[in-house]
Amino acid sequence: MDFAIALMLFVITLVVYYSYIDNFNKEDKGDLNIIQSDSKAISSSLVLSGYPSNWDNSTVVRIGIADDQTLNLTKLRYFKELNYSRTKKYFGTTFDYFVFFVNSKDEVQNIMGICGVGSPMVSTSYNVKSAYYYNDPANSLLKNYMINAFNSDIYFDDINMLSSNLSKYSLVMLENPLLSSIEFNNYKSSLENYSSNGGLLIISGELASSPPNNMVGANFQKKTGQSQSQRTAIVNGTDSYLHITAGQILVFNEYNYVENASASNFKALATFNQTDDKAIAKWKYGNGTIYFFGGFDAIYSNGNFTKLIEDGAAGLVGGTCQPINVSSTGLKKLVRTVRYLSYNSRLTKMILYLWQ
Repeated sequence: MDFAIALMLFVITLVVYYSYIDNFNKEDKGDLNIIQSDSKAISSSLVLSGYPSNWDNSTVVRIGIADDQTLNLTKLRYFKELNYSRTKKYFGTTFDYFVFFVNSKDEVQNIMGICGVGSPMVSTSYNVKSAYYYNDPANSLLKNYMINAFNSDIYFDDINMLSSNLSKYSLVMLENPLLSSIEFNNYKSSLENYSSNGGLLIISGELASSPPNNMVGANFQKKTGQSQSQRTAIVNGTDSYLHITAGQILVFNEYNYVENASASNFKALATFNQTDDKAIAKWKYGNGTIYFFGGFDAIYSNGNFTKLIEDGAAGLVGGTCQPINVSSTGLKKLVRTVRYLSYNSRLTKMILYLWQ
């Protein structure tokens, strides 16, 4: 299978496919030829390894996101993180661009949370049904992100309505839900059934009053009156979707933590450094996956913690993205270039839009 894909890629990389909008006159053809030339050069660079071959954002000289015609997810993420204006200098172009990937059904792929890379004028969103629940406007850091990225249904202090609709969602995020004891007891089984049936559940902060509260195979706990040094946690685990590195430091506003009770594949990702209490953890419950965070508003030694969670959520949901639309950018001339790469042992189209 992989050999057949590699052989096919070898053949089709000899040909680059272009298309362009045709509402231009003869005087414009010179500019269009330049756009087409730049598009060929940029797409040719992207399907290679880049320079140096193991580049990162501090060493990059030439951007490439593939090794042996296979998409390199780490390099794709580095590419996404680079400043847009800086990437245009690396590509040697003055034109705007956007790169994305489509599957055999011509659906835009969500690759580890990335729908595409390029001009900030191009908006992207995910094809996923999701819900966001919060109890306090002061603790709603991810609300706008969930609306903009996922078009999530929003539930403000209405666990009853959320519980009634859980079967609709593949992702449910509870930000500092702080359920009352009565609410917790009434709706615990609904949340457990949701997770057991394959739902993705992300919980931050204090799950319910009067801890400990046992749900989805774990005990959710809270300590009060902790100093900043006691609320400091260290990353001691890795995850495919959360781009954290062992040894990084987090300072949480509150001391919320979780203990394994009966969960399978329980993994601590960060622990408070004066105890073994789990500040970040993930585990399985039935067919579902749960992520717990002591809070979303932590101070993070390696950057913006909220952004890290947003990127992680986008990667976790998988699936596809909404179609890419560049018409709102005010373009006059557009070249579309198609290249082919292997991703997850499948042939994938990389599409580059370059425009003036």
